[in-house]
Amino acid sequence: MLRRLLSYLVLFLALLGLYYGLTWRQTREEAQKAEAKKIFQVKEADIDALVLKRGKEEVRLAKKDGLWVLTKPLEMRADKATVDSVLATLAHLNKERDLGNVEDLKAYGLDKPALELEYFIKDKGRKLAIGNATPGEMGFYAVQDQAPRHLLVIDTGSKETLDRPEKDLRDKTLFAYIPDKVKSLRLKTPGAPEVQLEKQEPKSWRWVGREKFQVRGDRVEELIRSLHLAKVRDFVADAPKDLKTYGLAPPRGEVAVLQDKEPERLSLGNKAKEGEGGYARKAPAGPVVVTDKDLVALIAKTLTNLEDRRLWQGQAAGVQKVVWGPPDKTWTGIKEKDFWKITGPEKQEVKQAAVRMEVGLWKLQALEFTRPAPAPPAKPLYLLELLAGAGKPVFRLEELGREKQEVLIRAQVGDKTETGLVAEKTYLDWQKEMTRLAAPPQGPKAAPGPHGKQGK
Repeated sequence: MLRRLLSYLVLFLALLGLYYGLTWRQTREEAQKAEAKKIFQVKEADIDALVLKRGKEEVRLAKKDGLWVLTKPLEMRADKATVDSVLATLAHLNKERDLGNVEDLKAYGLDKPALELEYFIKDKGRKLAIGNATPGEMGFYAVQDQAPRHLLVIDTGSKETLDRPEKDLRDKTLFAYIPDKVKSLRLKTPGAPEVQLEKQEPKSWRWVGREKFQVRGDRVEELIRSLHLAKVRDFVADAPKDLKTYGLAPPRGEVAVLQDKEPERLSLGNKAKEGEGGYARKAPAGPVVVTDKDLVALIAKTLTNLEDRRLWQGQAAGVQKVVWGPPDKTWTGIKEKDFWKITGPEKQEVKQAAVRMEVGLWKLQALEFTRPAPAPPAKPLYLLELLAGAGKPVFRLEELGREKQEVLIRAQVGDKTETGLVAEKTYLDWQKEMTRLAAPPQGPKAAPGPHGKQGK
């Protein structure tokens, strides 16, 4: 019995070895065939320069410090995704058909190629010329420099990837800074004085020259992110002769973003004739472009809403106790480890997940004074109190009345008390969230009974 089992085991191992041997050989042969179909034996990461020629038009790119840049017809950053696709196509470019040697290249459009592409690795170049489309336009004729009369056919998709217009190769971003590392921001809009903002700490900014002005740091950083995401919609003029045509002499607006030693500066001009964007030019002498959004309007809107008018600017993490509701029917929430224990005016108790209270406090932070207003000698209709550890008062809100879609509020932080109007819609949205906290959490619905009724 043991001998039979050993025989079976030996046979199994032999078959297994044969299977893996054949699989390895087949895989190796397939890899060799795939390599043999490649026109160039090159790794895309090794390429450090590219030249594309279409007749008299020549585009040059080079890799500097790991980044691709255009060097001709102008110097600027190259679009990483587009260049990467060209490099990947070159490294994996296959000959779909091999037609052998030909005498007359003219018949295939290769006497004057529609596209000539040359890549370099440490100053050593290789060339590819692409001519006419094949019958049925299923591919394109091509030759490479080491066999200049050996006719090949490449697929249409590869040709389209390699034959990119010069403007497609340009970087479409307007700014190269990293949003979290920006140190200062200088802004200029039509008819308004220049504004300079400096970062003090994360999400904390000051207006230089207006030290008492409370700046909404989150809105400054939102603007920085929006500017960073802004793109070029179109390149209009590489060497403009009359900047006045675009509203850039003098510019209607300016942005200067400082991350390191030298700021990135962008001049802003008139709105474009079509679309939402406007004319812009990267200083000191970049091309005139059309942006994908109206940056002048974006900056003006941010500056209009830059003052921090929030009733409460604190952090939810520091709040340990919350009291809210009509003065004679208040609810009280006490923070436990990962939930809030809430007690009603009639001693009813509710437990809510900590995140539910955080949502209420987050919506409280959305309340802003639209304008100041005198406080009438009236009793509050609704109140809110926030307390930290040991019962220390953090914030108090009192609703004093409503008029014309606004709510009159008295807010107290420490020994400072302000009275003003807030938008009724935002206020009611917050108040509804606080009302929901007093309702028991919704549990899962019971499964239907045998006759479609809910089980008890």
